[in-house]
Amino acid sequence: MNRKLLTVSFLTIFILPAFCQSAGDFLYITENGSVTITGYSGSARDIVIPRAINGMPVTIIGADVFVRRMLTIVILPDTLVEIKDRAFSFNHLTSITLPDSLTTLGYMAFSNNRLTNVIFSDSLLFIGMHAFSSNRLRDINFPDSLEYIGDRSFTRNYLTSVVIPGNVKNFNSFAFDRNVKISWR
Repeated sequence: MNRKLLTVSFLTIFILPAFCQSAGDFLYITENGSVTITGYSGSARDIVIPRAINGMPVTIIGADVFVRRMLTIVILPDTLVEIKDRAFSFNHLTSITLPDSLTTLGYMAFSNNRLTNVIFSDSLLFIGMHAFSSNRLRDINFPDSLEYIGDRSFTRNYLTSVVIPGNVKNFNSFAFDRNVKISWR
């Protein structure tokens, strides 16, 4: 048991930092010529995610990077393709614009905020489970590109009706609260 603990400690202290780099308050890794943000060491509540770091585009926000940071404003770059699980959960965001480059939102990506407004990416394909649960959304306008809406993605909001795009292939009514009227376009 102590040997396993020693091995994990060694990896955490010496090996993993060799793969992570930092730019300002952002920790990141590079892969295939693009950047994944893996951590944030800053204390700002209003942040702008850079569009590039060291000349490489920022394409992914990693899991849990900004969870519980009390963020109030986030500006996302037009190079972003994916936001991983819980990346912005449990903050104080009231509005978010998802760039047109974004295709995938992970599990609980923006859950438990104060969102009243979301502008969706025109390229968005996938909304993970609980992605926008426990917010204050009253109205949403899904893009025609959307193919997947995960379970409970929009529960615990103030929605009364939604219109689902015809391209959606994977969806069930549990994505919304029971009182939400669902129609298709």
